[in-house]
Amino acid sequence: MAIGHDQTYGRHARTYQFVKYHIWAPWNAFVTCPSAMTDGGAQLLKLQLAKNDLDDERRAVFGDYYRRLTSQNPEQAWTSGQWMTERPGGSDVRATETQASNRVSASSTGSETQQMDITGKPLGPISITGFKWFSSATDANATVLLAKEPDGSLSSFFAPMRRTSSSIGTTDTELNGVQIQRLKSKLGTHALPTAELVLTDMRAWRVGKPGQGVKEISTILNITRLHTAMTAVGLLGRGLAVARAFAKVRRAHNRLLMDTPVHVHTLAELHVEYRPVMFLTYYTAALLGVCEGQQASSTNKSLCEQSRLVPDEAAPLILRLLTPLAKMTAAKVSIAGLAECMESLGGLGYLENEDPALNIARLFRDANVLSIWEGTTNIMADDVIRIVKGSGGPATLTALDSMVSSATARWRSISETSSGSRKLCQAWADQLGIVWTDVRCNIDLFSKEELLLRGRILAKELTWVICSVLLAEDALSDGDAAAVEVCDRWISKRGGHELFGLKAAPTSAELDHLVVYGTYARVMAQL
Repeated sequence: MAIGHDQTYGRHARTYQFVKYHIWAPWNAFVTCPSAMTDGGAQLLKLQLAKNDLDDERRAVFGDYYRRLTSQNPEQAWTSGQWMTERPGGSDVRATETQASNRVSASSTGSETQQMDITGKPLGPISITGFKWFSSATDANATVLLAKEPDGSLSSFFAPMRRTSSSIGTTDTELNGVQIQRLKSKLGTHALPTAELVLTDMRAWRVGKPGQGVKEISTILNITRLHTAMTAVGLLGRGLAVARAFAKVRRAHNRLLMDTPVHVHTLAELHVEYRPVMFLTYYTAALLGVCEGQQASSTNKSLCEQSRLVPDEAAPLILRLLTPLAKMTAAKVSIAGLAECMESLGGLGYLENEDPALNIARLFRDANVLSIWEGTTNIMADDVIRIVKGSGGPATLTALDSMVSSATARWRSISETSSGSRKLCQAWADQLGIVWTDVRCNIDLFSKEELLLRGRILAKELTWVICSVLLAEDALSDGDAAAVEVCDRWISKRGGHELFGLKAAPTSAELDHLVVYGTYARVMAQL
């Protein structure tokens, strides 16, 4: 997690971080959840420390907490939770019932020794009381949470989980006004403790100005939603790896599954869904690195300039749109894809304890939380509508329009010796232009209220447009045959005519093998 905050890697820190995250996601006991919240909490404190009006006391405390949240030293490092959900509201934080009030320190009257957190820092001046219904990472060192001010407005707060004991004459520590009522029983993520918590005089520090809780907490949500998307990509990537390997050794009807055309075709279709969401998620991560203001070396910047699809000034607009798109799309694709991967192993895929290396069933169970955590698919779709129909909507759409028009112009200008390549690029450009024009017209035509009903459809169309650009740019960058085939299938299917389906059966089977394994299969007598 700390890599994303390491200035050594400049604007590429986030990309480097999420490459490791991608590989790590399917192998851990779902610690990607507290990792995501720790990353978000660190970014929240980092932004507070950048403010000129932050008082000296909070600056000292926040600075120490930030260093702990981004430390790679196990003796110093902290993790952070995130407590938003309450019984009345779910994703609607406006229904928050937890109350925050200023606490007059009794130490000022001499009747009580001021309590400290376990690092020796003073506890915050805010007292928080309430009930958090679905609280992840309850074994974290600290947490970020929402609570209502006396005037009813929402604010965000940061609190350590433990404090020095209030008992006189002891050096023991105790929970910071937190009582675990019970642990949740969940479909998946069994290794991750999720609990109902009773808060009684939990001492905390207000983050930002009073009443700005939703605005402040959005910093965390944007980080954790990207973490969710990359976790989805990592889980599905692992499922596909198992399915590919299994097909190389499992026999059915006297031949390997990898030599069974329908089996490889099914896997190829999964890869055509996996590759675009992987690109979408990594592109979102790259934009996050740019938007966080990290300065790259001249070498890195040159490399980034060559591959950038939008200028730096437009990066925040595109990032704001891509974050919910990546989260909702990757989660849904991962869940459906892992179900197919599980099925591709037959009965073995349904078992959980035979062989941990083949345990796609656990990956499938765990993946189902990803479309729910940090906002359901409908919540993400609503967020997309607010973006394109909000005050920044015109600028966002203009940036997208520039991305699409410049990409299609490049594709049309490609001059290859092969007429087939020219036809392919022209077909991609034409199809993308048709879809993007339709999307723009519908966004302009319908009101925000009308689009809310069509939120999922619009989000899906926007995702297709952006993924098409990313896939084609990748395919044309080096002419990799598998990348070209995936891009062609992705774009052609959207046009309602699956061009690859019109190819001769032997050729189609060979191309399926290319997509799945990266090389052409041997020509089989059966075909």
